[in-house]
Amino acid sequence: MDEHILITNIQRFSLHDGPGIRTTVFCKGCSLRCPWCANPENLEPRSEDYVKDGVPGTYGRYISCEELLQEVMKDEMFYRQCDQGESLDALPGGVTWSGGEPLLQADRLKPLFRRLKDAGVHQCVETCLFVRADKLELAMEYIDLFYVDIKILDEARCREVLRGDLRRYLANVEALFAAKKPVVFRVPVIGGFTDSGENRQAVIALIKQYSPIKVELIMEHNLGRSKYLSLGKTPLDLHTVTDEFMEQYKKAMIKSAGAIAVVCKI
Repeated sequence: MDEHILITNIQRFSLHDGPGIRTTVFCKGCSLRCPWCANPENLEPRSEDYVKDGVPGTYGRYISCEELLQEVMKDEMFYRQCDQGESLDALPGGVTWSGGEPLLQADRLKPLFRRLKDAGVHQCVETCLFVRADKLELAMEYIDLFYVDIKILDEARCREVLRGDLRRYLANVEALFAAKKPVVFRVPVIGGFTDSGENRQAVIALIKQYSPIKVELIMEHNLGRSKYLSLGKTPLDLHTVTDEFMEQYKKAMIKSAGAIAVVCKI
């Protein structure tokens, strides 16, 4: 395994990136440019210098597949052989690939995907799904659970705001379900971007096609603010979505789409 992966961080003992205790690898580079992104340091597919609290540093480093395998397997005590047919809540810990968009580096990650699968380590991917079909197909061979974002479902606005091709996204969603891969949908609820009545109805209609399915509604937050400032960028000030709004959205999701919906506050 001589490929090198561009990452920013390896986060151990993660409890919100999949079932059980996870080791989350943050891959650098993304196919979208969401204005509200909480991980701006993972957008560009290159190393970036930053200054935080007067201290300089660099976001992003290349790590070999072999070294990365050794790092994630330090947490092997939390992994065990997965039995087919288990519920999500019963699954063990494992490795979660996050970002950025980890599937952009799927070809480089393939040796790791394969080694971890052969070792019986449960693998999740957190993906926006705006990637080429061949990269998704590669990942589907090895990944056990896909966390898939649903953001803006109007084609023109998706292109304008996110710089994404909605048709590619929808084709990839269909491919995941056609392959009967386990999926959890995540819906970021961002004031002025994803919270309109039209978008909420479109989200519910999409989810209804695949329900019953678990859906996590993610309330907007400002936790990425310091990272924007460290890169010399101006962060959005997100504070318009209320707890009441989130609960109403959740109830509509359950009633109209038949989803197993929960509200998540990061």
